[in-house]
Amino acid sequence: MVMKIGVSIGDSEIVASVVKGSEVVKRISVSSEADKGKNVVIENILKAISLAIKSKKFKKNPPIGVAFPGLLNSKTRVITKTQSLPLLKVDLKKIVKQRFKTHVEIDNDVNCFVLGEFLHGVGQGYKNVLGITIGTGVGGGIIINKELYRGNGGAGEFGQMTIKFNGMIGNCGNDGSIEEYISTRGIMRLAESFGMRKVETPEDIYVSAMKNNLNATSLYREVGIYLGIEITNLINAFDPEIVVVGGDLTKAWKFFGHHMKEEIKQRALFNPKIVKGKLGKNSKIVGASCLVD
Repeated sequence: MVMKIGVSIGDSEIVASVVKGSEVVKRISVSSEADKGKNVVIENILKAISLAIKSKKFKKNPPIGVAFPGLLNSKTRVITKTQSLPLLKVDLKKIVKQRFKTHVEIDNDVNCFVLGEFLHGVGQGYKNVLGITIGTGVGGGIIINKELYRGNGGAGEFGQMTIKFNGMIGNCGNDGSIEEYISTRGIMRLAESFGMRKVETPEDIYVSAMKNNLNATSLYREVGIYLGIEITNLINAFDPEIVVVGGDLTKAWKFFGHHMKEEIKQRALFNPKIVKGKLGKNSKIVGASCLVD
C-alpha cells in the first residue's frame, strides 16, 4: 500500500503524518503560530510536511492531502473563509505543490473526517454517510452514492443550522444555531446555566460527570437532546444509512449518547445507524491522505 502525507491544520497546531491506509506511521506536530501572521503560518505548514517526508526518507516526495478548517473555492481551491488562521484568499494547494513538486489536494477538514471514516472507519460498506464533528465548532461532511458532496463548495455547514428559534446569536450572525449550544463555547455557557461556575474547560465538566456530579450529567443530557434534534433534521433531509459523530465531545459519549439517540428515535422519519467515529484524532489526517488516492 502506498504511503502518503496527510496534513491537519488547526488554529494552534499543524499535524503532518505519514499515512499508510488507515495507519498513521509517523506523526509530526508543529505550532501554527497564527498570531504571527500569514507567512509564518505558511512556513510552519511547509515545515511540518518537510519533517514528515524526511522522517521516512522517501526516494521521491509522496502525494500530500491537506485538511483545512474553513471553506475553499470549489474550482480554484483558494481559501475563502477561515475562523482565526490568517490565510484568507491563500492558494495553499499551489504553495505546497510548488514546494514539494508532487500531487497535492486540499479540502475542508470535516469533509476529510467523513471521507476517512467512509473509506477506513465505521462508514466502510455504506453508500450514503453523514459525518458531524463537535469541538471548537460544529462541522459536517456528506457522502452521497460513495462520493463526497460539496455543493457549490461549502456544503456541510451543519453548525449553522437553527435548532432554537430566537436563540443565542452565533458567530455567523444566525440566532439559535447548534454551534452556540454544543461547541466548546456553547458547553461552557451551559455550564454556567447548570451552576458549574468554577469549571474552566470542557474537560473539567467531563471529569465532574465521571464523579457522578448531577449538574454535569444533566448538562450532557441537554447536549444530547440538542444534538439529537440536529441529527434528526439531517436524517430527515438526507435519509443516510449511517451518521458518524466525531470530535472532542465524543469523549463524553457515555453521558450524552443515550439521550441523543432517544431524541432521534422520537423525532426522525428514518432509522440509520448513529455511531461514534472509529479513527479518533487520526480521522482528518487519514481522510486528507484519501484526497490523493
